[in-house]
Amino acid sequence: MNAYLIDGANMRDRAAAHAELARAMKLPPHYGANLDALWDEISCMRADVTLVHPAVLLNSLGIYGCKLLQTLYEAAEENSDFHFHTQD
Repeated sequence: MNAYLIDGANMRDRAAAHAELARAMKLPPHYGANLDALWDEISCMRADVTLVHPAVLLNSLGIYGCKLLQTLYEAAEENSDFHFHTQD
Protein backbone atom coordinates (compact mmCIF):
# COMPACT_ATOMS: atom_id res chain seq x y z
CA MET A 1 0.00 0.00 0.00
CA ASN A 2 1.31 3.44 -0.92
CA ALA A 3 1.55 6.10 1.80
CA TYR A 4 0.97 9.74 0.88
CA LEU A 5 1.37 12.94 2.89
CA ILE A 6 -0.73 15.95 1.87
CA ASP A 7 0.14 19.35 3.32
CA GLY A 8 -2.91 21.51 3.99
CA ALA A 9 -0.62 24.54 4.31
CA ASN A 10 -0.09 24.32 0.53
CA MET A 11 -3.85 24.43 -0.13
CA ARG A 12 -4.56 28.19 -0.05
CA ASP A 13 -7.13 28.16 -2.88
CA ARG A 14 -8.91 25.57 -5.03
CA ALA A 15 -6.23 25.41 -7.71
CA ALA A 16 -3.46 25.06 -5.12
CA ALA A 17 -5.47 22.41 -3.27
CA HIS A 18 -5.85 20.24 -6.34
CA ALA A 19 -2.22 20.82 -7.33
CA GLU A 20 -1.15 19.61 -3.86
CA LEU A 21 -3.43 16.55 -4.10
CA ALA A 22 -2.08 15.71 -7.56
CA ARG A 23 1.53 16.15 -6.42
CA ALA A 24 1.22 14.35 -3.11
CA MET A 25 -0.82 11.39 -4.35
CA LYS A 26 0.88 11.19 -7.74
CA LEU A 27 -2.41 11.56 -9.60
CA PRO A 28 -2.27 11.11 -13.38
CA PRO A 29 -1.75 14.06 -15.76
CA HIS A 30 -5.39 13.82 -16.90
CA TYR A 31 -6.65 14.46 -13.31
CA GLY A 32 -9.50 16.95 -13.69
CA ALA A 33 -8.72 19.04 -10.58
CA ASN A 34 -12.23 19.02 -9.11
CA LEU A 35 -14.01 16.99 -6.43
CA ASP A 36 -15.66 14.61 -8.91
CA ALA A 37 -12.30 13.87 -10.51
CA LEU A 38 -10.77 13.39 -7.06
CA TRP A 39 -13.50 10.90 -6.19
CA ASP A 40 -12.88 9.00 -9.42
CA GLU A 41 -9.18 8.66 -8.54
CA ILE A 42 -9.41 7.80 -4.85
CA SER A 43 -12.51 5.61 -4.86
CA CYS A 44 -10.44 2.80 -6.37
CA MET A 45 -7.03 3.74 -4.96
CA ARG A 46 -5.07 1.54 -2.59
CA ALA A 47 -3.41 4.03 -0.26
CA ASP A 48 -2.81 5.36 3.23
CA VAL A 49 -3.24 9.15 3.06
CA THR A 50 -2.41 11.60 5.84
CA LEU A 51 -3.34 15.28 5.69
CA VAL A 52 -1.22 17.56 7.87
CA HIS A 53 -2.29 21.12 8.74
CA PRO A 54 -6.01 20.52 8.06
CA ALA A 55 -6.93 23.77 9.86
CA VAL A 56 -5.02 25.82 7.28
CA LEU A 57 -6.92 24.08 4.49
CA LEU A 58 -10.27 24.74 6.20
CA ASN A 59 -9.42 28.38 6.97
CA SER A 60 -8.32 29.00 3.39
CA LEU A 61 -11.02 27.11 1.52
CA GLY A 62 -14.04 27.39 3.81
CA ILE A 63 -17.01 25.35 2.58
CA TYR A 64 -15.02 23.96 -0.33
CA GLY A 65 -12.42 22.69 2.14
CA CYS A 66 -15.17 20.93 4.09
CA LYS A 67 -16.41 19.31 0.88
CA LEU A 68 -12.88 18.25 -0.02
CA LEU A 69 -12.41 16.60 3.39
CA GLN A 70 -15.83 14.99 3.11
CA THR A 71 -14.83 13.50 -0.25
CA LEU A 72 -11.68 12.00 1.30
CA TYR A 73 -13.53 10.63 4.34
CA GLU A 74 -16.34 9.16 2.21
CA ALA A 75 -13.83 7.46 -0.06
CA ALA A 76 -12.27 5.86 3.02
CA GLU A 77 -15.71 4.61 4.09
CA GLU A 78 -16.53 3.15 0.68
CA ASN A 79 -13.11 1.80 -0.30
CA SER A 80 -11.55 -0.50 2.30
CA ASP A 81 -8.17 -0.10 0.56
CA PHE A 82 -8.15 3.68 1.01
CA HIS A 83 -7.30 5.03 4.47
CA PHE A 84 -7.49 8.72 5.30
CA HIS A 85 -6.22 10.47 8.45
CA THR A 86 -5.60 14.02 9.56
CA GLN A 87 -2.77 15.23 11.75
CA ASP A 88 -2.32 18.70 13.24
